[in-house]
Amino acid sequence: MSLNHELVTKAVNSLIAHTKKKEENEESTNLLANAVEPMHLIVTVKKISHKMRIKPYRIPLRNCLYDESSSVCLIIKNHDEEHVEKLKNLGFPVIKEIVSMRDLKTKYNGFETKRQLMNAHDLFLTDDRVINGLPKALGGKFYLTKKIPAPVNLRAKNLRNEIGKALKCTYYKAARGSCNAVRVGTTDMAPELLIENTMGTLDNLVKHIPKGWDNIQSVGIKTGTSLTLPIYNALPNASSVINNAAADDDEAMEDVEGEAEEGAEKKEKKEKKEKKEKASKKGKKSPLSRTKAKNIVKAHAKKRAEATA
Repeated sequence: MSLNHELVTKAVNSLIAHTKKKEENEESTNLLANAVEPMHLIVTVKKISHKMRIKPYRIPLRNCLYDESSSVCLIIKNHDEEHVEKLKNLGFPVIKEIVSMRDLKTKYNGFETKRQLMNAHDLFLTDDRVINGLPKALGGKFYLTKKIPAPVNLRAKNLRNEIGKALKCTYYKAARGSCNAVRVGTTDMAPELLIENTMGTLDNLVKHIPKGWDNIQSVGIKTGTSLTLPIYNALPNASSVINNAAADDDEAMEDVEGEAEEGAEKKEKKEKKEKKEKASKKGKKSPLSRTKAKNIVKAHAKKRAEATA
């Protein structure tokens, strides 16, 4: 299964047009407004996975998100001058800062300094040996803003190739809820590049979602200031529709049968009540009948007394 290319094209062009219009409206009031916004692929799943994973999945991109104007921070295990110098000489001008775990505990220990570090860079790469200790060292703010450090193997023989691959990827970490966001580009990229990244990212992302396409409810794209534009919605399963309809029919039949049984039961109770009332009327004598009977008994007793006399 794949996305509708025409629908994705319309959605991407609409978001770019929205950003340009927003830029024009803000130019007159805010000279420092940043018109470039990240674009995210929004995937909503039907069933949430309860298996939480700290390490994000690496999703290859057809078109790189980062150029020389971007800023990447590399987090390393120990501040070894020789190792740091080796990393700087790899030839990645996009890596603007190298921070050790010790620096995070001392230099960036406060909330304000962590916030400044987070806002200063577009991407964080980290030595995969320290990734489990980062949530405590960085704080939850990093993870709420989707700036989750991406792991790299700094022990790799071809270190330049390892970091180069990491820079050509986007990253996916399953959310606690049903809605997941994955960055696929920025609004200053050409529409063709954004379309390729959107479709390619979803093809790779599906592999990391339990049950794949069967577990995807909807897909959309959005920027930080726009609504989500839908590009895919799952149709109801035919078998589930039939089963639900059959269940509704069975329930309706049960209601009809229940009403019929209830009506028959009421009718039977009514008939029994009427019979009981008739029987009680037959056995019950009126006061006039009792007086007449007494008079007859007295008359017979008088006749017997006269006969004996």
